[in-house]
Amino acid sequence: MLPPIEIPTLLFWENGNTWYGSKGQARFFIQPVTHEAASDTPDAPSHTTLDIEFWRGPLTKALSHICSTASFPLSGEGLEQTVQWLEEQAAIVNEE
Repeated sequence: MLPPIEIPTLLFWENGNTWYGSKGQARFFIQPVTHEAASDTPDAPSHTTLDIEFWRGPLTKALSHICSTASFPLSGEGLEQTVQWLEEQAAIVNEE
């Protein structure tokens, strides 16, 4: 059995860092993306999401087809959602 996916803590993402990871044949890239307020609501605060690209290995992202993407809020709950989504995607790829 493969070990569970682990990703860095909230502070890592708040500092703008990116992350590559894998589980079996599953590969993924995570990056924080800041979304500014829309021009029609300039007083609204900006918000940051964790945007994920997912592909089947063994090749690098540049040489592979991105088969799935997702975006979750940059928060404690968002980190949990990110790991859960990655585990679900990895289970699909690794059972094929």
